[in-house]
Amino acid sequence: MHKCFLALDNRIVKDYIVFMNKYDRQKIKVETLPDNFEMSNKQTLILIRDLFEMIKDNNELIQLMDKRIKILELRLKN
Repeated sequence: MHKCFLALDNRIVKDYIVFMNKYDRQKIKVETLPDNFEMSNKQTLILIRDLFEMIKDNNELIQLMDKRIKILELRLKN
């Protein structure tokens, strides 16, 4: 059972790293936009939705990492 949690944690961490690399690439694109750049209401809503999804994913990652820490702490005690 513990191996399943650790494997799941590792997969999520890898996915998160890929996602953050994508985020860094997009950050550079945004910084090169002209000063008079405007977004449509639809694009703003999409951005907000994506932001909430990122927060949700980040919270899930934190919870899984907390579980992993607890498992490792239990292993150290035994």
